[in-house]
Amino acid sequence: MNDRKKALLFEKVTHITGTQPYSIHHTMISPGEASVLYLHWHNEMEFFYLGTGAVSFYIEEEKYLLNAGEGIFIPPGLLHRAEDEKKAGCEFHALVFSVSFLSDYFMNLHYAEYLYPVMHYGLRCSLHLKPAVEWHHEILSLLKESFEFPLGAQKTWELRLHGMLLIMWQCLYNYHLSAIDSIKNLTRLTEQLKPSLDFIQNYFNEDITLKRLSSESHLSEGQFCRLFKQLTGFSPFAYLNRCRIIKSCEYLVRTDKKIAEIAFLCGYNNISFYNREFLRYMKVKPSVYRKNVERNESGIEPPVNAEISK
Repeated sequence: MNDRKKALLFEKVTHITGTQPYSIHHTMISPGEASVLYLHWHNEMEFFYLGTGAVSFYIEEEKYLLNAGEGIFIPPGLLHRAEDEKKAGCEFHALVFSVSFLSDYFMNLHYAEYLYPVMHYGLRCSLHLKPAVEWHHEILSLLKESFEFPLGAQKTWELRLHGMLLIMWQCLYNYHLSAIDSIKNLTRLTEQLKPSLDFIQNYFNEDITLKRLSSESHLSEGQFCRLFKQLTGFSPFAYLNRCRIIKSCEYLVRTDKKIAEIAFLCGYNNISFYNREFLRYMKVKPSVYRKNVERNESGIEPPVNAEISK
């Protein structure tokens, strides 16, 4: 659990095994299937590359239209999914890797400079990669090369993959991450808003007002809303609602509590409103989500050490 004690919704597929802090995936979706990638999130970063077809890729509330030959960079901790709206079929690859795959090469000072934005302000760091952009093309070309490595023969290319990923990251930093607000400014905002963020994580199930949240950080309501959106990418109540919905997913999977009780435990006094908000975020009703997980159809489960707040 991180400092904010964030409720977790993890992808069931294990990306990191043993001493191998990465995994490479290849998936083909047959015509007639709409779901390409189910809604999930994980602690690793990911480069997604679409080989054939066209998909709508969603990261949190943002929608990206990906065509064959394009890709997307997904920072850790963000809900994401993909759909083939035309059900024409597609093929994609993914390189999923732990921050340790990069940070082991950097001293602490360099970690803060090169990786801090992605690890702590990921929502603003996602990126749609298009081959028409020269530096995007360099990343996409390296990704395509990595997907051609022979599986089961890691010792023949693993060091090369390390080097390729560092080159990709250099491009990402030079042209994208370095353009984000200065690290010093982001750090200052984090320290300033931490009391309010902690309050949301600790009391998400209570009736929280904007006045209370802003007072936790000793700011006016207007200042608080502006700075909160600048830091997290969400309005305060969108952030709170997201926290409640993800926590309710944990209850649905790890307990046999009734949905009405879960809604109440997560701060919803109106079951109809909870059902609407759950459907808006998770794209299925709470009852369907629970059944899908029970049937092992969604491929999503919480971590074994997840805790349910009392």
